[in-house]
Amino acid sequence: MSNRHVVIVGAGFGGLRCARELAGTEGIDITVIDRNPYQLFAPLLYQVATAGLPEDDIAYPVRAAIPGVDFKRGEVVRIDTVAKTLRMDDGNVFHFDDLVLATGSVGTTFGVPGVAENALQMKSIPQARVIRSRLLQTYEEVEVGHLPKEALRVVVVGGGPTGVEVAGAVAELQKRMSAEFPELSKHSAVTLVEAGPRLLPSFTEKSSAHAKSELEELGVTVLVDAAVDRMYPTDVHLKSGEVLPGGTIVWAAGVAAPEQWASLGISDRANRLSVNENLQLCEGVWVVGDTASLPGPDGRPLPMIAPVAMQMGRHVAKQIKSLEVGKPLTPFAYKDKGQMATIGRRRAVVEMPNGIKLHGTIAWLTWLALHVFYLAGGRNRVSVVADWMWNYIAWGIGPRRTVID
Repeated sequence: MSNRHVVIVGAGFGGLRCARELAGTEGIDITVIDRNPYQLFAPLLYQVATAGLPEDDIAYPVRAAIPGVDFKRGEVVRIDTVAKTLRMDDGNVFHFDDLVLATGSVGTTFGVPGVAENALQMKSIPQARVIRSRLLQTYEEVEVGHLPKEALRVVVVGGGPTGVEVAGAVAELQKRMSAEFPELSKHSAVTLVEAGPRLLPSFTEKSSAHAKSELEELGVTVLVDAAVDRMYPTDVHLKSGEVLPGGTIVWAAGVAAPEQWASLGISDRANRLSVNENLQLCEGVWVVGDTASLPGPDGRPLPMIAPVAMQMGRHVAKQIKSLEVGKPLTPFAYKDKGQMATIGRRRAVVEMPNGIKLHGTIAWLTWLALHVFYLAGGRNRVSVVADWMWNYIAWGIGPRRTVID
């Protein structure tokens, strides 16, 4: 009798956690498929985009992360849940007994005109590299007169954790760049735009207010109740009629699951597939992470964050093991680990599930420790800690790496 074949599409938090839990299980063969040969630690992607970390600090080889597990690099173009097959972009076809969809999320423009053409998004290393290059090279271009001084203005759209982190990091980068370009520093600026009434809407009002205050202390102009109407190459138009000039426009206003898999089942407006309490789309097909839509205790779908994906990945692995030995399935229960967002150097907000709220330096240190803990690979952890320590000690000295992209 042949082994049970489990195919995992996506080598993110959920997919790799599932693969690790299944690895070495007797009677189960595993194949992991991803377009990239590395796992991206997305929570620190904004630090690559703002020249705080090198990109190889947050990328870890998939093969090294799951030794002994078969890895195929490529793009899945078609899935047949009835025949239990999937086709790759190179024409190869894989048969599976169990399929785990862990394809993560992509940026979404919400249909706002001009966003796709003119804004920079940050869901991959190449996109982060473009933002970093734009932020740093603009100073060079303005200094030699190739761009107007207004090009040093940065507009960040989206007041969730990503937008807050990007805005704070850009503000700190601009302060550090003033050492190299003192004559241009007065022309640089950051504006954070949020359509809702406050920043960090999933946090308490106290934490939201604290984040806003900290950003403003860093020099960020924060606009709330400010929905974007349309976008052009060098300015953002708000529904209020206000126009925000910006040489660099970063869109951090939301994410969605990949649209190509929405047709596999019932999907919501974010293209997330509705799954049952066991995380099944149908028999033999499981969905985890940002691609899955499962109501939480409040009736709303669980958030698209790494802890949800990792817990789902672990749960699906346990379910597949149970099926292999004839045990019944069990419902998924998410354990809330809290939420956090960093604002800048010694600035962060942390909310624990037990009601404890941390702000300032201790929240920042908590944020640092947790992110180092979840990084894949000892070398990456050591490198990130070393970079953070150097940036902290040598604040304002040698503020960035030379960009030669």
